[in-house]
Amino acid sequence: MQPLPRGVTGFDAPNDSVSAKRFTAACHDAARQVGGRVVEVRDATERVTPNFDEAWISGSDGSEAVRVLCNTHHSIVAFASPAAHERDVCLELVDCPQLARVLSAGFRILSGDEAGTEISSEATAQLSDAELDQMRYWNPQRIGDLIFNYWD
Repeated sequence: MQPLPRGVTGFDAPNDSVSAKRFTAACHDAARQVGGRVVEVRDATERVTPNFDEAWISGSDGSEAVRVLCNTHHSIVAFASPAAHERDVCLELVDCPQLARVLSAGFRILSGDEAGTEISSEATAQLSDAELDQMRYWNPQRIGDLIFNYWD
């Protein structure tokens, strides 16, 4: 895996963030292209701790919605299974090839396999000291837990 960009954890992040408006528009466009619909969008700035925006997109057949996650500081998107309950912070990152194909035009897609990869020193080589301190505190086990987190 290539090194993660500085600020991906939400700490020491660049001032220019990924616009929630851009992410929302991309999700609506992607949903239309795959015949689904956006059920809900949550902006990270409206919640206390996540470093990602998220949208739920359901299939036209009424199938269970997939969560689309977008890191607020870098254009990295991943997909997750629906949460078990409202306050569930465990993310089960999965693949969603149809949405990935559409969203890859404007975002870097993190596959389920990449998300589940163990964190290496190569992957964290560009992270700041503050980010590394947060990593030691929160002890994420997978790349996906580092990129999409609820750290405060």
